[in-house]
Amino acid sequence: MKAKAEAREGRPEIEYPAEGETIVSPTYTIRVAAPASADALDVSIDLGPWLPCRRDAGYWWYDWAGYADGEHDIITRIRGANGRWRMSAPRPVAVATTV
Repeated sequence: MKAKAEAREGRPEIEYPAEGETIVSPTYTIRVAAPASADALDVSIDLGPWLPCRRDAGYWWYDWAGYADGEHDIITRIRGANGRWRMSAPRPVAVATTV
């Protein structure tokens, strides 16, 4: 899998929401793969503040809620062994919770 390969290379990779996915529910849990050595992972939505994620079952998770319909961008980061930030590729996502 591409995500696992990227994570092994030292960068986090957003797995869900998947590329091209449209979120239609009022809450969504973001899933991120990251190297096993990562001791913390943060997410930023629409260039907002960095928010901590939780680790469980071999992945990192962020429970997202309170978002508006429209286009959003998600990015994640971990601190590398050298102290520098390692970021995921931005993940554009569409939200359409109202009809």
